[in-house]
Amino acid sequence: MPTLQDVAELAGVSKATVSKVLSNTPYFTEETRKKVMVAVEKLDYHVNFAARALSSGKTKIIAVTFPYVFDPIFKDPHVMTILEGIESVLSPAAFNILLTTPQLTEHGCDIAYSQLLRSGYLDGVIAIDNVPIASVAAEAKLAGLPSVVIGYHTASSSVRCDDYLGAMQLVEHLLDLSHKQIGIITPPEEDNLAIAERLRGIEAGAQKHHRKLSDFQIALGDFSIQSGAQAADDLLSQHPNITGIIALNDRMAIGAIQYIHNQGRNVPNDISVVGFDNLPITEVFHPPITTIDQHGQQLGSTAAELLIAHIDDPLNSSHVVLPPTFIERASTKKPRN
Repeated sequence: MPTLQDVAELAGVSKATVSKVLSNTPYFTEETRKKVMVAVEKLDYHVNFAARALSSGKTKIIAVTFPYVFDPIFKDPHVMTILEGIESVLSPAAFNILLTTPQLTEHGCDIAYSQLLRSGYLDGVIAIDNVPIASVAAEAKLAGLPSVVIGYHTASSSVRCDDYLGAMQLVEHLLDLSHKQIGIITPPEEDNLAIAERLRGIEAGAQKHHRKLSDFQIALGDFSIQSGAQAADDLLSQHPNITGIIALNDRMAIGAIQYIHNQGRNVPNDISVVGFDNLPITEVFHPPITTIDQHGQQLGSTAAELLIAHIDDPLNSSHVVLPPTFIERASTKKPRN
């Protein structure tokens, strides 16, 4: 098996230079980098992470934690944009990403995940909001690992979108268009602070128009397209005069629109629909969907930057709130009457 010394001799540089080039350390000429990488390729050299950890105290491996083993994370475009943002920062900094989907509850982490965090294999953890993040943050702290939460948490560094403001903008948009009969499709707010904040935002926006949250009809969904369709059925079957629907994520909005069209009605001519997330499909869906952009890629990149800062300085802790962007598209208009 080729060694660092072998690469250095073939490239005609020192072992320290090879190590720094492979760690993406700046200040080397392109010629030097090329010599090293050509030697690496010729020798089929691979970094020994265990040896690197022993010599530097760093493994350059970050765990990105998602919920539950069977959760379809790769079918969720919002999560994928967050991942892209994380990778865009960690990869140039020579960090490797380990995706983890442990069994988590509000009471703690499973044994295998706890052992991973305490193994010395990781330099830090990024946790996505829809895991029980208190469990992850607490376990990381016990293991002496820096952690960053994408979502709501006060004990570790965090970054999130301003869900309150985003939802306020949605309801004000419909009320400004003169919609009076409004339905809301929402997951249960228990144990989901983002949803609780969005409902608070809707209530605040309604109050600015002398309305109350209780004036609106509510149906429950579970973030999926199918649940959005079922919730729209529940709303419109019981309250046929509804002219505007707020779905608290884009997938439920898509399901609601599909249901409305399948019933022979039209969005937005008969019913206006808004979503939340600004998934790529919302721009090309028929009709394009009015929504809130959470800036998923920026959430991911900011989380990665916070974690690197935390690794470099364990006392560095920050909480970042990103402003949402309201995006008006063709799924909303004034009601007919």
